[in-house]
Amino acid sequence: MNPPDGAGLAAVSAAQLRTGDLLLMRSRNELATLTTWFGDSDYDHVLLVGRAGCVIDFGAGGVVEPALDERLGAADVVAVDVRRPLSGQGEDLQDNDRIAVLAHALSLRRPNYAGDPLRALGVLAAVRERELPPQPALRRVLYEALQRVARAGADAMTASEFVYRCFAENPVQPPGRLAPQLTPMAARAAPFPHIDWPALWLQIAPWLPEERRALPSFDGDAGVDDGDFYIAVTAARSRLGLISTGAGLLAAGPRQPNPKWLRLCELERSPSYEPLGRLYPAPGAV
Repeated sequence: MNPPDGAGLAAVSAAQLRTGDLLLMRSRNELATLTTWFGDSDYDHVLLVGRAGCVIDFGAGGVVEPALDERLGAADVVAVDVRRPLSGQGEDLQDNDRIAVLAHALSLRRPNYAGDPLRALGVLAAVRERELPPQPALRRVLYEALQRVARAGADAMTASEFVYRCFAENPVQPPGRLAPQLTPMAARAAPFPHIDWPALWLQIAPWLPEERRALPSFDGDAGVDDGDFYIAVTAARSRLGLISTGAGLLAAGPRQPNPKWLRLCELERSPSYEPLGRLYPAPGAV
């Protein structure tokens, strides 16, 4: 895992960024903490460097282009690390390739693709093929996240899927030339993090059905019935095209994924993206 203070990482300035670079973000909030644990990742979000001074971000509002300074200025941002896309020969992308990635990213604004962070957590829970920690509060949150996946339209994406599609589906020739190489990896054995469940519920409430937004009493909560939870998992996996276990990226051998199953850790550790260093905060900064 990358050190929180950036020790040992090179400092990257905004002037060094190029269109199409990946910005891997770690945030300080309950949903981000749970997402990184479920995703076997050091990060909870990914975005692209866009046109001069801007980034291309993807979330509940779809594709947006905030200023880089605005995005880095969010109160809960802990760290942002940079990955540079490489060609199949291990070289930096040509300008025409970067333009193609940018153009495809902007094309995904219409129709208005969107994907909120509760749904993103549900995707990770549906793909995950390990037993859950025996915490009723966790099961209650995941039940809502899985239902969010099952109810979402076909256009719903995660930020990881969005970034993958920008590289894999743009109009370069031959088609798919910029698709990142993805390799399977062993699941991490990280301990389950401490979660402030009431704080997390308040964070996810905007994406819950109105009748279930009220804060539940987590003390003594019996959680979600096994049968109801199984139905939620099955419905979410079906929505993603995961009909049986073992169908996702955890299978052995390099493969082209269904983007709907893509986790951020696959992009984070892909040999197609070269680690450059830390953009924010400056390594060693207090």
